[in-house]
Amino acid sequence: MDIQSFEQLLKNELASVIEKILNDTPTLPIDVRQGERVGDAISKFLEAKFEEYTQEHFYFKDTKPSPPGKTKNPWDAQTFFEVNGHRELLWIDFKAVNTDNDNSNPDSGTPNKVFELMFKHNSFYLVYIVVYYKGLGTGLGLKFDEKNGRKVKPIFLKDVEDNMHITPSNQIQFNVFADEKIRTRNEFISFFKDKLIEANQRRIDDAQAKLELIIQGKYSVPKTIYKEQEFNFIILNEINDKQEEKIREIKNL
Repeated sequence: MDIQSFEQLLKNELASVIEKILNDTPTLPIDVRQGERVGDAISKFLEAKFEEYTQEHFYFKDTKPSPPGKTKNPWDAQTFFEVNGHRELLWIDFKAVNTDNDNSNPDSGTPNKVFELMFKHNSFYLVYIVVYYKGLGTGLGLKFDEKNGRKVKPIFLKDVEDNMHITPSNQIQFNVFADEKIRTRNEFISFFKDKLIEANQRRIDDAQAKLELIIQGKYSVPKTIYKEQEFNFIILNEINDKQEEKIREIKNL
């Protein structure tokens, strides 16, 4: 079996299982405020159901949901895809997308888990399973929805869109609505390396810019800390001078 046929079979079977889950349970009693994400709750539902629905599956074997209470687990569900004696480890990351949002670039894990999967387990198949939902109104829960005629969109990390990037907080991020870019596994290795280089170069550039500001006596802070994003250290000196002057004016006890 050629690699592309193997990968297509894998995605088709994943989509089939998840579509059956959504068809059997089209709504959930999870309240959704306008634009709010409730991905974690939906993911937990899908993890449990995926294990349940693959108990006697022809291809998927030994499925496990993520351990309860472990927030840093590298996968939401783990399973093995077996075809004619070949057993392939698969890590699944469920992504629930609110169709009331115009776009969606949810964080999709750190590069570290990619290397753990490839080097420690010798597998390339980290797959994001995207499902869509929308709120039904206050107290009415949510229903699973469609986007572009699809209820389920399985995406291999190796095939994510070209604009995928790695954020300053070291999270993989890509537009789940974008078309896939089918790559060979070797092409993905080069692509991923380039993205890591770009991410680290941005950090270097950002650190250099901040360093130059500090040398000039300035500092850039998040807008949540101060109404201006950039201010001069002289301001701190002025604040301190006023405080010290007030202290000096305190009469001795």
